Amino acid sequence: MTSTINGIVYYTDNIHLQQLHHHSTVYTTNNVLQFLDDHYISTKISDRGHIMRVNDPIYIADHAIIEPYTTFGGTNYFFTMGAFSYTRSLLPLNTIVGRYTSIAHSVSRMGINHPIDRFSSSSITYESESNGIRHYLNNNESRFEQTPSPFIEESPIVIGNDVWIGQDVLIASDGITIHDGAVIAAKSVITKDVPPYAIVGGIPARVIKYRFDEHIIEQLMELKWWQYDFGQFETIKATDSIQSFIDKIKSLTFNKQLTPFTPSVVTKDDFIKLNN
Repeated sequence: MTSTINGIVYYTDNIHLQQLHHHSTVYTTNNVLQFLDDHYISTKISDRGHIMRVNDPIYIADHAIIEPYTTFGGTNYFFTMGAFSYTRSLLPLNTIVGRYTSIAHSVSRMGINHPIDRFSSSSITYESESNGIRHYLNNNESRFEQTPSPFIEESPIVIGNDVWIGQDVLIASDGITIHDGAVIAAKSVITKDVPPYAIVGGIPARVIKYRFDEHIIEQLMELKWWQYDFGQFETIKATDSIQSFIDKIKSLTFNKQLTPFTPSVVTKDDFIKLNN
């Protein structure tokens, strides 16, 4: 029961890369709120209850796969997220987040790029839907031929497992993958993919160092400990050295004391049924 997106293994079936922001809207009812509680999906980090009130809209990505024990803190945008992860930011609906990932306040994605090799960087060269351009074209005959932008509209953010993204991080719109174990320093601007277990920061963000030595990272990437729920880690202490942690996970695995965590998931269709 795995899905692989941009080299990241997610321990849930049927996760898909969703290029656009296709979604459905459901409206909050008491049944919807109870459904969220029953499936351990929170919209507050620590307080009880939810940010939505009855009749408030909820936006659910078409391909959303949501595991239990997830928190969409302060947002009514629901996208694919793995267990024990949370976001304090309103992220785009085509975002994918793995397990055990922490996303701070005010993380956002840039808008679509503009072609700058044309006579103008203005959107007049490629679009006619924004109000100013649309009104002009409706009121005036235009002999100017537009050409579609070469850039794809706001490509997905793909985030792995055990990732920490600090506050006020800005992520480029052309499709960024943040691999397992990475750490993003606050106020960084991410313009390219982030390698596993890299600590990156700056404008634009660059690798500052790695969380662990290369041989440790190789072992962690092989173990993929996030396939398990942490309640099974009976011999492990939070303060164990990383090598001790690895050795204990290997021992538990060898002795068949760990079972992959395969909870029931929630999809867009589950929400839609509640509004029917």
